[in-house]
Amino acid sequence: MAQTVVEVVKVIAPIALQALAAAAENLLAGEATRDAVERLPQKRPAVADEDFGDIITTDTWQYCESNFAAQYGYYYQGLRSQPTTGDLPVAAAEDIIVWEKKNGISDIQRYLQTVFKDSLNPADSIELANNLGSLFQQRFQEEALDWTPFSKRYNFPDALIVDVYMVTASARDVNNQPAGIASYCFVAYNHAHG
Repeated sequence: MAQTVVEVVKVIAPIALQALAAAAENLLAGEATRDAVERLPQKRPAVADEDFGDIITTDTWQYCESNFAAQYGYYYQGLRSQPTTGDLPVAAAEDIIVWEKKNGISDIQRYLQTVFKDSLNPADSIELANNLGSLFQQRFQEEALDWTPFSKRYNFPDALIVDVYMVTASARDVNNQPAGIASYCFVAYNHAHG
C-alpha cells in the first residue's frame, strides 16, 4: 500500500529532492551499514537511472531493512520475517509516506489506519496509526534535509508486538511549504507470554 515514488517527486521541491537523495545515499555509506546491506536476505535492485525519488526510496528502505536486524535481532523479510520469539508475523510491510502542509497529521493517521486495518484488530490499528502519525508529525517540524533514524517497539495489552524501524526527513514542498518523508518497515506478531 506504499505511496508511490511519484508522490515523493511530485511533492518535494526539486532542490530539496536532490539534497535528500544525496543524504539517502549517505545513509548506506558507513562500513557497518554496507556490510549489513550485503547480508540482507533480499537485495534491492540497483537504481538504473539517477531518479532522485527512486534513490530516496531504495536507499532508505535498504537502510531500514539492514538496521532492523541490528535493532531487533532478526531480518525484515515482510511476512517471512522470523521474530526472535519464534512467533509468526500477522502483518509486515515497508512503506514511504509523503506529508505536506495541506495534508496534515490526521491524513497520515488515516492513511496508516488503512495500512494496518486489514491485519490488526481495530483498537490496535487505531492506536498504532495515531502513535506513528504523531511521531512522524513531530519529526516534520523542522527542515533538516537529512535523514533521522528511529526505532520503536510497541507492546499492546492483547500480546501484539509491533517492531518499527524508520528514517524521516523534512524539507520544503514545491510551494515552499513544510513537507516531510517517512520511510519505514514494520513487523507485527502476537506473542503469548507463557
